[in-house]
Parts: sequence; C-alpha cells; structure tokens
Amino acid sequence: MNEMQQNSAPAIQIAGLTKRYGDFTAVDNLSLAVLSGVIYGFLGPNGAGKSTTIGCLTGLLDPTSGSIELLGERFSSDAVALKRRIGVMPEGLALLDQLYADEFLVFQAQMFGLDKKTAQNRTDELLQTLGLADTRKKRIADFSTGMRKKIAFAAAVIHSPEILFLDEPFESIDPTTVAMLKEWLRRFAAEGRTVFMTSHVLETVEKLCNHVAIIKEGKLAWNAALNGVSTLEYGGQQYSSLEEVFLTITGRQDSSLSWM
Repeated sequence: MNEMQQNSAPAIQIAGLTKRYGDFTAVDNLSLAVLSGVIYGFLGPNGAGKSTTIGCLTGLLDPTSGSIELLGERFSSDAVALKRRIGVMPEGLALLDQLYADEFLVFQAQMFGLDKKTAQNRTDELLQTLGLADTRKKRIADFSTGMRKKIAFAAAVIHSPEILFLDEPFESIDPTTVAMLKEWLRRFAAEGRTVFMTSHVLETVEKLCNHVAIIKEGKLAWNAALNGVSTLEYGGQQYSSLEEVFLTITGRQDSSLSWM
C-alpha cells in the first residue's frame, strides 16, 4: 500500500453498528475503519454476523442502530448515488435467473449508469475472460453453481466500483478462475480502491488480504494488519498463522468420533 492510501480517510467507517431480529442480536455494536487501497478480510464462524454486516453496509438491510460512512459520505439504504459507487456480490447472489447471461450483465451495468454500448462491451469482455462466452444464450437458471458465482462476480465489478463487497467470492469456482480473480482484486486495490470480503478459506485470506477482522457472536474479537507480518498476536500470545488465531478465538471443536 502506498503512502497516499495509508494517509487517506477510511473508505468504510462503521460506528456502533447493531442489527437485531427481535431478541436476537446478529451484529453487536461493531466499529471498524477500512482504508482505501486495502483488501480487507472479514472472518468469523457460521452465524457470527458476517453476511448481516455486509447486508447493512450495502443497503440490503437496515441497521437497528449505529452509523455507516462509505467514501466519506453517510450511507443508508436510500443513498442511491452512493450505491452506484459500490459493487456487491451478496450471499444469495441476487441473480435474475430467467434472463440470459448477457442480458443480465447489460441490465446490471445500465442500472449503474453505463450507456448501452459500454455495457455491452464490458459484458462481452467479462463473459469471454470468465470462460462463459458459449453460455451467452443460456438462462442463468440453468447454470452450475460455479458459473452462477462467476456471473455474480461479473455483475459486481462491471461498473468499476470504488468499493467491492464480496461474500464468499471463491466458493465453487474452479482454481484457474480463482487465481485470475485474485489477481483482479490485487490490481483493484493497487488502484486505490477497496475490497471487503468474507471467506472461510483462511489460507487464501492470509495470502490475499492486507488486513483482517474476526467477529464472534456479532462482536469484534480481533482486528490486525497482515502486511509483511511473520507472526500474529492475540491476547498477548504470538501465532504463526491466521488459522491458529481464528481457532483460538472461535474455539476448537472436538474432532473425535467413536468409530474413527
């Protein structure tokens, strides 16, 4: 990360973010600052509140309380102009299954303000690069899980957003495409833009992300930079890998079976 990016205002600023569903608190008083030019890993066990947090940060969910700023502006679910500056690959993918792949991507791009010619050109390039050119006239409903993930990623980046929110972006995608997407994200961040992503593949997060936060039961449990760090610290102890920190925070499960 260069000096300008390090000294810039946060691309994402969360203060006291809370989301409740009745008596259940999914996100509990969460505060974070994410700088521009960073690939930020947002981790936690299943049910920790990761997807709920991304839902609040992208306007898919309304927080119960707390504040969100994106790109220096106050964000809410009706901040239409600000939403055009972000890209989202949500947990549920949010695809229009009855459309063809190229129809969907052109529609997505035009919704974000691109003219039809630019939308079509970017769609053609994305489908070709992602190995989906021969599926152009195949309905998304007939796509495999991996193909759907590729289309969801393409829809998130087609308008060149300044912040990219990705919920499990690499799951079910073939290794060759995963390697390409990682390179895209590195270039994206090198240009001063920001990636905020969840993943359960800790080795990938450790190699790709500049900074990582771990939440547990909706609360922030750990928050640290990874750039050039040989050991990670938690609770006064040194750890050699992100996996060790994660398991220490979230708890190790008993792996014994009576028959194994």
